Amino acid sequence: MTLNHLAAVTLISALSASAQPAINANGIVNAASYSIPGLPSSSIAQGSIFAIFGTHLGPSTLQEASSFPLPTNLGGTSVTIKAGSQTFQAPIIYSIATQVAAILPSTVPVGPVSATVSYQNSTSNPQTFNVVTSSFGIFSVNQQGSGTGVLTNANYQPFLPTYAAMPGDVVILWGTGLGPISAPDGNGPNPGNLTNIPAQVWVGSTAVTPSYRGRSGCCAGLDQVVFTMPSGMTGCSVPVTVTIGKVVSQTTTTPITNNTNRICEDPSGLPASVLQTLQSKGNVKLGYLGLTRTTTTSLLPASLGGGTSTTDLGSAAFTEFTPLTLSGFTGSFSHAAIGSCIVEYYSGNTIPQSALPQGLDAGPVISVSGPLGMKQLTTISESAKGSYFDMLSSGTPPNVALYLNAGSYTFNNGSGGADVGAFTANLTVGQPLTWTNQAAVTASPIQRANGVTVNWTGGAAGTYAVISGASDVATKSSSGTTSYLAAAFVCLAPVAAGTFTVGPNVLLQLPASSTLTEDGMTFSLGELSVGNTSNPISFTAPGLDYGYANWAATSGSTIAYQ
Repeated sequence: MTLNHLAAVTLISALSASAQPAINANGIVNAASYSIPGLPSSSIAQGSIFAIFGTHLGPSTLQEASSFPLPTNLGGTSVTIKAGSQTFQAPIIYSIATQVAAILPSTVPVGPVSATVSYQNSTSNPQTFNVVTSSFGIFSVNQQGSGTGVLTNANYQPFLPTYAAMPGDVVILWGTGLGPISAPDGNGPNPGNLTNIPAQVWVGSTAVTPSYRGRSGCCAGLDQVVFTMPSGMTGCSVPVTVTIGKVVSQTTTTPITNNTNRICEDPSGLPASVLQTLQSKGNVKLGYLGLTRTTTTSLLPASLGGGTSTTDLGSAAFTEFTPLTLSGFTGSFSHAAIGSCIVEYYSGNTIPQSALPQGLDAGPVISVSGPLGMKQLTTISESAKGSYFDMLSSGTPPNVALYLNAGSYTFNNGSGGADVGAFTANLTVGQPLTWTNQAAVTASPIQRANGVTVNWTGGAAGTYAVISGASDVATKSSSGTTSYLAAAFVCLAPVAAGTFTVGPNVLLQLPASSTLTEDGMTFSLGELSVGNTSNPISFTAPGLDYGYANWAATSGSTIAYQ
């Protein structure tokens, strides 16, 4: 190595060592839920584990605390919390350049505080966040706060689609954020039943009082909620949340079955045979074909697309899953169990590639033929292998002829692709249901703490009612740009029931809707829809373990959530 090379290396090393730590905007989250700041569950609870995302926060290789008490300086990284005139040092669990996990001391007062991260004598920008007594987050299998939650039996075996929970099982739910303890948080395990915390576990629409809610016996800051699995709800994606007062955790799911082989099954989702294939092969290749009609009544000004409009869409997805990616997936193959609701939002952090399903090439186009001719679904982008989409028609009759009416439709992919061979699939689209109390429900804002009940009539036999909604928060920056944060829910119910109530345990996960003013008109950034979706109709294709097609039709309105 020449002297010049040595000098260059030395300079680069010095610059790297002295790089200023920086915390990302909205980069402080519950370490289990990853709930985005601005959502109702995003505050950090006293005594909970929280994660800080940023750059130059620690060393390039992961440093983990190896013993108790947890250090307040790990590998040169420290976290300082300031609340008014008080200063606290957070016990650190691990540190790496892009992320630090620490425990918020139970003695930090509730209210707004700020945090800084110091690494090798350089200190980051302060980042503010809100501290509360309790705000629970559930750990998930994909480690991103979504999909299958970390729920285990008494022997710590996790419940997965191929090993589902059964009614009567004693279940341990793992998370963080139950609330403060009286002992120093980083000194070691501090189990004890925190009976003063009014925690409830919601399994679908059933509330269960836990027999234990408190710190685990293994770790600091890690909570266990122990309960008995109730009867009355089965499926591969049964929603699970924890409520403490009016604060609801994020939604995760768990598989529940009455089958003694403990393999879950769900009439609206994947059959048990697919999960048995996954169990035996270690992966499973799935295909999905969908047709959707959406009618929306918007209070937006006409210049911004307001009024009533109908859109017909076609979509397809071909993907290969492992047990991990299927457990964490929230797309086409993941559905709420019948009689329940799933709430989703994006964590704002990049999901690891290992947690994503792999796309399968099914050919350049998927053709759809129906009573009004043929359409083609094309690939979304070069990077979205296996995903196909097209807007089949859009507008308001009689000014436009809509494509997706009741009748028979056929899909085919020509000669096929590199991963999925040629196939033909048939789908019969039936009559949609009628949302009978739409005008009454959407006449005034929805109070999230009260829930909302929708009623309908009709709907083709063999379909399920779909109730969905979303609420957005809009924030304008100093430069005038507007950013949006949203949470959305989707519920499934038997179409024959004619009614469904979306409870507070669902709606309280949504933020209150923002309002915007355009062209002198003020409108709310929320919506509610009711419709129906068909049972999956299976099809076969070379290269797939299972394929299914379905159709859906929904009618919705803009509405405010308060």
